[in-house]
Amino acid sequence: MNPPSRLSFEKSDRLCSQRRISEIFRTGSVLFNHPLKVLYLPNDTQLSRVVISVPKRLFKRAVKRNQIKRQIREILRKAHFRDFTTTGVDLCLLFIGKEIPDYKFLNEKIKDVLGKISKRVESGTLPSSDNID
Repeated sequence: MNPPSRLSFEKSDRLCSQRRISEIFRTGSVLFNHPLKVLYLPNDTQLSRVVISVPKRLFKRAVKRNQIKRQIREILRKAHFRDFTTTGVDLCLLFIGKEIPDYKFLNEKIKDVLGKISKRVESGTLPSSDNID
């Protein structure tokens, strides 16, 4: 009998290191899938980690920024984010849309992005930038 999978978004799933985040912005690969811009870089651990950002320039009120971040975290949690690739990947998810998204729409976009990144990382091809609209 298989043990039940964790359905929480834990501290180990979050990318907290400022040094690693800066490295991802400097040398990571970029993937656009509106309303998301994703920067990713394989890591040397087996864990996939994520940082989520919603710019204050687009959403002045913290309530709206936090709502979008909560939606993204919930989608990642339900999509078993930590199991989407066999190797570890560090992700920076930037929300670049101009309005609060519908949950269903955002869910499709995030799953599409995770699938594309998984294929690229496991095949060993990491392009510098890609558009998948």
